Amino acid sequence: MLLRRYLSQLGIGKAVIDLKLPKVKYGLGERITGEFYIIGGICEQKIKRLECDLVQLDKVNNVQRIFDTTTILTTKFIEEEQEILIPFSFQLPISAALSSERISYRFNTRLFFDKGVISEDQDIIQIVDQISQEN
Repeated sequence: MLLRRYLSQLGIGKAVIDLKLPKVKYGLGERITGEFYIIGGICEQKIKRLECDLVQLDKVNNVQRIFDTTTILTTKFIEEEQEILIPFSFQLPISAALSSERISYRFNTRLFFDKGVISEDQDIIQIVDQISQEN
């Protein structure tokens, strides 16, 4: 048991996070809903916070822009192999550039634990014109 605790503090066997979204393409100004899916690791861990950023990447200029960040502060414990679902909701800006070969978007999700351990996830989305929106 002690070995498991030390391994999780090093990031081995830590709990993992996954942002589950129902689709990949969204229209300008659309509200995105989904769930953060957390699966416990090899031992109990204390969750400190969860952060999720919408990031725009300009591939030509290699510039990243963070539109907004969702932060959930908590002192919740996740047990070994326990599964937790947390609702997710994000309003896309109307002023965002449409996805293209030059512009791409992703959600960067980070789950912070006690002792400085972090679990990360990335989910690519496309922002399309609402008229030509495909699911």
